Amino acid sequence: MDTNKSSIVSKRSVEKLYYDGQAEYFRYFVSKFKRRSPLINRGYWLRMKAIEHAVSRFMCERTAKKKVIINLGCGYDPLPFLFLGKQPQLCQGATFVDVDYPVLMQNKVGVIDKTEQLRSLTPKFTKTGNQSGLLASSDPYVAIGCDLSDMTPLQDILQDHLSLDNGDVAILFVSEVSTAYMPRNASQAVFEWTATYPDVRFCLLEQHLPDGSDHPFAATMLAHFEKLRTPLQAVGTMEQMKARFVAAGYPEHGTEIRSLWELWSDPTFLGAEERRALDRVEPFDEWEEFALFGSHYFLLMAEKEPGRDYSMKPYRSTRASFFAGSSRTSIASSAVNGSGSGSSPDSPQYHFGPGDILQTHELLEPHNFRRFATVVPAPDTDAGDSIGLHGGLGTQERQDSCNTYSRYDAIQPITGPPLRTGVMCHAITRLGSTANCVMTGGRTSPDKASAESWLRLDGKWRKVQDLPSGRFRHSAVSLVLPTVPRPAHTVLIFGGKASDGQVLDEWLVWTGETGWQTIAVKGEKPPARFGATMITDSREATSGVLVGGMTSAGRILNDFWHWNLEYDMTLTCQNVTGRATAFLKADACILGRFGAQFTRSNKGILLIGGVAGARMLTRQDEILNMKTLRPQPIQGPRPLFVGHALEEMDGGLLVLGGGATCFSFGTTWNRSCVLNDASPTEFQMEWQLRATIEAGKPTPEQSTIFTESHTTASDISASSSRLPDPVRIQDICITHGINFPQYVSAARPVVLRNCQIGPCTTAWTNYYLVSAIGAERKVAVHSSSAEKMDFARKNFTYITQDFSSFMSSVERGERVYLRALSKEAPNNKPTSLAEDFPAIANDFELPHELSCVTQNAHSSPLRISGPVHMWLHYDVMANVLCQVRGRKRLLLYPPSDVSHLGFEAGASSSSIDVFDAANPHASLSLTHPHEAVLNPGDILFIPPMWVHTAAPAEGMSVAVNVFFRNLPEKGYAVGRDVYGNRDLAAYERGRKDIARIVKSFEDLPGDVSGFYLERLANEMMEKARSVRESAGTSLHDIYAEAP
Repeated sequence: MDTNKSSIVSKRSVEKLYYDGQAEYFRYFVSKFKRRSPLINRGYWLRMKAIEHAVSRFMCERTAKKKVIINLGCGYDPLPFLFLGKQPQLCQGATFVDVDYPVLMQNKVGVIDKTEQLRSLTPKFTKTGNQSGLLASSDPYVAIGCDLSDMTPLQDILQDHLSLDNGDVAILFVSEVSTAYMPRNASQAVFEWTATYPDVRFCLLEQHLPDGSDHPFAATMLAHFEKLRTPLQAVGTMEQMKARFVAAGYPEHGTEIRSLWELWSDPTFLGAEERRALDRVEPFDEWEEFALFGSHYFLLMAEKEPGRDYSMKPYRSTRASFFAGSSRTSIASSAVNGSGSGSSPDSPQYHFGPGDILQTHELLEPHNFRRFATVVPAPDTDAGDSIGLHGGLGTQERQDSCNTYSRYDAIQPITGPPLRTGVMCHAITRLGSTANCVMTGGRTSPDKASAESWLRLDGKWRKVQDLPSGRFRHSAVSLVLPTVPRPAHTVLIFGGKASDGQVLDEWLVWTGETGWQTIAVKGEKPPARFGATMITDSREATSGVLVGGMTSAGRILNDFWHWNLEYDMTLTCQNVTGRATAFLKADACILGRFGAQFTRSNKGILLIGGVAGARMLTRQDEILNMKTLRPQPIQGPRPLFVGHALEEMDGGLLVLGGGATCFSFGTTWNRSCVLNDASPTEFQMEWQLRATIEAGKPTPEQSTIFTESHTTASDISASSSRLPDPVRIQDICITHGINFPQYVSAARPVVLRNCQIGPCTTAWTNYYLVSAIGAERKVAVHSSSAEKMDFARKNFTYITQDFSSFMSSVERGERVYLRALSKEAPNNKPTSLAEDFPAIANDFELPHELSCVTQNAHSSPLRISGPVHMWLHYDVMANVLCQVRGRKRLLLYPPSDVSHLGFEAGASSSSIDVFDAANPHASLSLTHPHEAVLNPGDILFIPPMWVHTAAPAEGMSVAVNVFFRNLPEKGYAVGRDVYGNRDLAAYERGRKDIARIVKSFEDLPGDVSGFYLERLANEMMEKARSVRESAGTSLHDIYAEAP
């Protein structure tokens, strides 16, 4: 009874708001109107639409038979009167039968009897005076009070009153969330009884569990009905329900089933304009929650008609399938097996290994619940152990505050911009590798979008030029434009939804000098959308991808676009959906999503969460690796990836906030967590909510529109004459457990802190080293007169010293440096700590997580240095630098910076002094330095081709460097490679090819030769740029790996 009362009040809310101008029938069964939330209104509207659609289809069937519509567990639903009053032409010769518990039906009959508007639709309405059984009847309407757990009385009444067993009757049974409350055997008996009639259809609308009872929505729904003492007793999957109907006697190919979310997008069920019209009734933006509701309810249509052949598919020779417009075919047409499951032969069969699975670890208490908030970077690039979460919807209202999460207690709280009110569905975009960021858009209510933009510059929030119009759920990424004299940090945004409901298709770019400018699109143009997700191909690229989002008609776009910002500030876009979906096959629907997020990780770029258009995402596939196009399943406490925020950290991801209102069942909130591949036993949680800071009122300075008129847009944070600020290299505590090969594959440097590398960190004193290695052991040493050694200019000499003399020189602070060589064959053989320094080798060991280094090791040189800088160079082999004593500062540059770092052709070292801040080399303003300071026990992973140099930060430095092969063996040049930096075979062959190309132009005039050689060089540069942007975590890898 409680569920019926709640349901009928909700349907009355829909009737009054969404059926404006039409006859109202729910009003007579609801004593007082109560307006429901937009989510509940839309959910019940869809339920009502589904039932009405099914009944209409049956009523429109051409047949000479009498039609009977029997509503099992009807409650106070006035379904008969909706048709008798609104579509009387369909009801000629039809009879509607309402069936429910006797007490409820007596009340319903009483309402009908005293309501003229209802009596006028039921001529000769007569009450029997019975307490149960047949309670009332008229020409088109019959009311029966009985318990469906005992079918005999109902069967007798229907036969006596309507002669259902006769062959001239076509029957439609309707059950809207009624048999779900019955024990399984009792509801199965109902299905079996209905299947005994010769010409019968069954329309069933109920809940189901598309991803198990532990899905946050499902758990909230089940708990709700348990609390009402009306538990769902036979809830399962759609496949299981179809199997139950087949077992009851309905033909397999006469039984179809779809979730309500699938029906929502079915054009034969619901047209685009009809969906748009709903938005004009009341503002709506609870799309993920609506999708979750629709995904947990299904509509089943089963039929058994005499003379129809159901042995083959398609079985409907004279009319279309009930779900003709649905994109899903695997459920309706799949063979029913013993488990009740079926799958399309085109569905990918994933076999997950331990390396595919991600584990969740909840953050320490306390928790602050909010959803549709956004991440704010720490105001200092050195504060890599803190992150902010701004705005969003809290447990009571929209928030203007900012949470600070950190591993440490003593942190500087992070603040958001001083907004006038709380905001959600906004974007905060970090400007490149700086700590500066830009906030854009957002909303209060769905019809009140914000156009505000705020810049955080040097830790202070300043208002900047508004967006051309307010928008929320737009996509935003940071771009680094290759401008002179310094790269320009900009923000590119696309799409979103405006206050008036318009869905936008414009591209905008922001700079501090010009504000927001519209970007023209050449060629193909992505259609308007909101709630899409976007990411650049690499961290500092000017190209990227756009996936998913929703149209103005409320349909999720299952498309995939690649875009590129050209030098003339126009955008070229290419629709590459076909190549991705061809690989995913029948599972292609998990690509296009609404409300998902892209994020970088040590596994590559991941697409996480949101909702898909054709079915609900599951624990197995809600995380999709965009490089391999394989899902990454999760284990552990399960977050709901809706309204969440993500940040890469510690070899994993921080999942902050998130949750959803689960229809009328309650709200589920995420407990923020870390997502990585460490097992719970080896992961020690340190992250915690440390502070929550309110926004405060804006100062007059903050409220004044800030522009960069006095400097270039490429120089927001510093003058162009100084060196770029280095990016702090990501830190990871190896004790937390990591998958190190993934970092190697990602080709990004990382510092592993506080590693257990053996007793060397304390044992290797000067005295111990001299005693163990031998005082008279001869070693080759670099001796420099300058602080910075230069390999090209050879401003140092090679000297041979006794090891004790060398160590004494280091103690005196002399500029000497030892890079150990092979004791037996220094010119021909790579050095090995175990072979060349056996007395101390057992003091050093790599952590077991770095086993791939040990297994593929090339050499392991011992390095000891005084106050001298290493020259700038790159290594062809990957390597790990393990700091044993002292502190060392390193600067690293990505391979894309090589043309700005002074490398001559064929050389692997440069003469540029990157530590000379007083007299910086002009080309350094175009580079992207990364910085690490190593302490004893720290390990720095240096990927191949990352240009780097080192300087002592404190005391003498002792380190062990382990070089290892991480590329295919055939890629390395054949022959001697003592230092691990011999260029790859392809490069050596390429230089010879260049020489041959140049020689082929020798007989032409110089200006002609120069013309064509320069054109070839430009072509090579474009190829290099394209290859670089599509490398590593680039989504272009999808196409190379697709079969």
